[in-house]
Amino acid sequence: MIRILVGGDVCPMGAVEPLFIDGNALAIFHDLLDEIASAHLSVVNLECPLVSRKTPINKAGGWTLGAAAECVRGFVAAKWQVLNLANNHSFDQGAAGLGETMYTIRKAGINVVGAGSNIQEAGIPFITQFADQRIVIYSMAEREYSVAHENGAGANPLDLINVVAAIHAYKKGGVFIVLLHGGAESLYPSPEMVKRCRFMVDMGADAIVCSHSHRPLPWEIYRNRPIVYGMGNFVFEDLQNPLHPPFGWQEGYLAALTVESGTIGFSPIPYFQSRLKPGAVRMDKGSQEHFVAELQERRARLTETGFLELEWSRYCQHKQDDYLGGVFGHNRLMRKLARLFPHLLYSRERVLRALLFSRCETHREVLNTLFRDASSRGG
Repeated sequence: MIRILVGGDVCPMGAVEPLFIDGNALAIFHDLLDEIASAHLSVVNLECPLVSRKTPINKAGGWTLGAAAECVRGFVAAKWQVLNLANNHSFDQGAAGLGETMYTIRKAGINVVGAGSNIQEAGIPFITQFADQRIVIYSMAEREYSVAHENGAGANPLDLINVVAAIHAYKKGGVFIVLLHGGAESLYPSPEMVKRCRFMVDMGADAIVCSHSHRPLPWEIYRNRPIVYGMGNFVFEDLQNPLHPPFGWQEGYLAALTVESGTIGFSPIPYFQSRLKPGAVRMDKGSQEHFVAELQERRARLTETGFLELEWSRYCQHKQDDYLGGVFGHNRLMRKLARLFPHLLYSRERVLRALLFSRCETHREVLNTLFRDASSRGG
C-alpha cells in the first residue's frame, strides 16, 4: 500500500516565521510530524513566496504575502517532499519572487509543482514511481493575479481542457491526483465546483484535493474516487487579527490518500492550527469525533437535490454588497445606500448588462483581455 499525504495552505508569516527560519519542525507541525515522515509521498501547499527581498505586485483586494527565503528550512526539517505553488499568492512578489522561491525550494532538495516561468512549464506535473505504481500530481489554481501565461511566469491556471490533455499525456496507467486551489469561504462547495471536480473524475482523475477556502469543507466519494472540497488552513495565522480569526480559520485536516490494488482510499487527519500555539496540532479525540461528525453531516447534503444551489444562492446574497459594489465601483457610502435602495443603484438594466458581460463566453473573454492589457500598462 502506498500512502500519500496532502496538506493545505501554509503561510510561514507571523509568529511561526522564526520557527521556519530556525528549521524547528517540531514547533511547527508538533504531533503531525510522524504523519509527514511516514508517508511515501508528502505534498503541501506553500501559499507565500520565499524571498530575500520583497518586490510586491499591485493587486486589488487580499493580502500580499512574502516570507524570508530561509523559511524553507522548516519544510526541509519536516521532510516535505513536494511544495505546491499553484495558488493565488505564489506571484505576490512578482516574477522575481516566484523565481527565487522555486530556486530556493529546489536548492534545498524539495520538488516543486504547479508553477513555472510560463504556462507550459507551470503545467508540468510531478511524477514519481513506487515499485510498479506510477503517481502523477497535477496542480492548478483559479485565475487570480498569480496565473502564468504564454510569456509570463506564474501558477498553472485552472483549465479543464488542459486537465483532460494532461490525463491523456501523463497518466499512462498510473494514479492521477489533481490539486485544485479555489472555491469560496462557505460551508459547502459551489454547484460549479462540484460539477467541475466530478467531471475531472469522469475524465480519468483518481482523486481531487482542493484548498483555498480557509475553512474545512466536506469530502465525497464519487465513482469510488475521493473528492476533497477543502482542507482548511494548515499553518496560516490570521495576519490582521490573530486573536480573533474568522469562523473555521483555526481548524482543518490533512488528506491521507492510500493506493492499493487500483483502489484509492481517503481518510482525514484533523488538527487545530494557530490556536493556542503557533503551527498545527492534532485534535484531541473528542474534538476529532465532533469535527468529523459535523463534516459527515455536511457531506451527506452534497447529493440532496437542489440543496447546493440553494446554499450557494444564500452565500452569494450574503456577499452581494462586496461583489456588486466592486463591479459598479461604489465606495462605502454608496454601498450603504445600495443596502437601503438596491433598486436605485442596481437598476434592472445595469444588472442585465453586467450579467451578459459576465456570463457570455465571448464577452467575458473580451473583458478579461481588456482588463489584462490595461493592468499591464498601469492604466
